[in-house]
Amino acid sequence: MPWENKRFELFLPVTVVCLMIVGLLALYSATRDLGLSFVRKQLVWDVLGVGAMFSMLFVRERYLKIAGKALYFVSLFLLVMVLFYGTVSGGARRWFDLRFGYFQPSEFARLALLVLNATLLAEPNRKNFYSSFFLTMICVGLVAIEPDLGTALLMAGIWFSMALASQVKIKRLLKVVAVISVMAVLFFFFGLKDYQKDRITSFLNPGRYAQGSAYNMLQSIHTVGSGGLLGRGFLKGPATRLKFVPKNHTDFIFSVIGEEFGFLGTLVLLVLYFVVCWRIVRAVKLAKDEFWRLLCVGALATFSLQVFINIGMCMGVAPVTGLPLPFVSYGGSATLFLSIHIGLVMKSIAIAKSGVEIQV
Repeated sequence: MPWENKRFELFLPVTVVCLMIVGLLALYSATRDLGLSFVRKQLVWDVLGVGAMFSMLFVRERYLKIAGKALYFVSLFLLVMVLFYGTVSGGARRWFDLRFGYFQPSEFARLALLVLNATLLAEPNRKNFYSSFFLTMICVGLVAIEPDLGTALLMAGIWFSMALASQVKIKRLLKVVAVISVMAVLFFFFGLKDYQKDRITSFLNPGRYAQGSAYNMLQSIHTVGSGGLLGRGFLKGPATRLKFVPKNHTDFIFSVIGEEFGFLGTLVLLVLYFVVCWRIVRAVKLAKDEFWRLLCVGALATFSLQVFINIGMCMGVAPVTGLPLPFVSYGGSATLFLSIHIGLVMKSIAIAKSGVEIQV
């Protein structure tokens, strides 16, 4: 086993497992009337995720740095194929039905873009920068067609975070930002369906859409608020039990935690997320080279943006996008690939520790 693998990060996997346990408890509460099937499936994905996380320690650094293009083209193929052969649910075609579970190609695409963009932006010359931008926008467009606007916007946000953290010339970045802004305005007015526009605008005036696109959000806000300081108790939340909040095992699982464990419960959850972000920030500072630094920046953007957007939509301060709460919401692909993101951060820290003694 390579020397660096013997000095792996401990806080990250322990904190992630704690988040998974919180998720399993909330999932059981939200789905207990349906038996244990959801909990069992998620437990399997959690175990696979932890395995994938530690397996990243055994990936050779030189192989990872040259894998970006291959991963990207595989993800591109999967994103195209899912538009034709994917399973339709809620009017969207985002998943492949693998019989033992569902696979979401956009999650794989996010991982591929993370590695590819870290490789390209590590040497941010003109060619690499614009290649990074256009290759990312192709994936963003394909994901938006599914439609999965939340993940598409998240991909764009992750790319921008990595580009901003790179050594790219600010003039080039500003040009691209201007192009994206114009495209976003045009896409909003001419590319989005009415229900998608309502989702974006409803959080600004939820009362107007109380019986429509803002219904889930308002129910979530009321449910979280009803938990008070200490919560109503595990398995004792009436809104959770009576399904007042739709999709409370996936997109709105934060409402379950807020109702049953109260403000203190949600505070503990936020502290766990803060620990994960803090350790990734540490990885950014310790990174061996620009590739690993940007890869950790991308992982940090992925994790922090997803947490903020999910909790924000549950509390009415962000549009409803359908992004799951990392390691807590029910979902196989999201858990697996987010675990791989964390595993890559662990690999970066292990490599950094192998070269120099680090004072924490």
